[in-house]
Amino acid sequence: MEIPPKGPDGRRMTVNRELTEDELVWHFRSGWNVAALNCVADRYQPILDAYGAFIKDNERELKRVNDRLEKVYRSQARTRREAMVARDGQTTMVYNFFALPPARTEFCAAALEMANRALASPPKDALGFARENFDQLTEPFYTFFDRYERYQRLSAEWDAKYGALYGPSQPGWVAVQQARANGVEVPRAGESDPSTTITNPSGAMSVTDPETGEKVPVVPVDERVLSQPVTQPLPTDANERETDGAGDSSEG
Repeated sequence: MEIPPKGPDGRRMTVNRELTEDELVWHFRSGWNVAALNCVADRYQPILDAYGAFIKDNERELKRVNDRLEKVYRSQARTRREAMVARDGQTTMVYNFFALPPARTEFCAAALEMANRALASPPKDALGFARENFDQLTEPFYTFFDRYERYQRLSAEWDAKYGALYGPSQPGWVAVQQARANGVEVPRAGESDPSTTITNPSGAMSVTDPETGEKVPVVPVDERVLSQPVTQPLPTDANERETDGAGDSSEG
């Protein structure tokens, strides 16, 4: 998969960048919705309970936010349908961002902590609560992006140093690069259908959001299983000396 690059300010170029206040509220609501549908273990029940209460208690404010966003999209489009398509596309990317499977465990933990606070002290100001908690919901994904980018860098360094002798450290990564070179579209983390970023998307589906009519991706993740990259063993100094010696003797 491709990781969102960083802009000149060091921030990732994602769908959650440079939001207006109304967009912040709506993206926050969307992220919480994704958590309510994807964090399904019994211990995560407070996420769903708190989300339902948040929607009910802030119904009027959320409707005003939605109406203002609709006006913005209509003002930027030539037709009502064009505005609808533009907003649908944006909403889909927001849902896909929060449904990214590799960050699921940390995302659910963050949503659970937030939900417990919301149940203890129900928020009556949607914008204020979104401001206070949006970074907490998005942080697991940016952490994953940083970790994955570091993994790619270390893998490339290993290949440059030892690949000719031992083969590529990540055959799957090599295959992705070859596919990209051949014009095959590579999934973009945080934008593409999240089920395309995992090898076994069995059970992936979508649920219609009753408030917006949009499809919210639901991608099952087994939190008991940790994905472990396949790596080649690091050559020992003895092996390197032996290889170097063999090379020297052959030249002599």
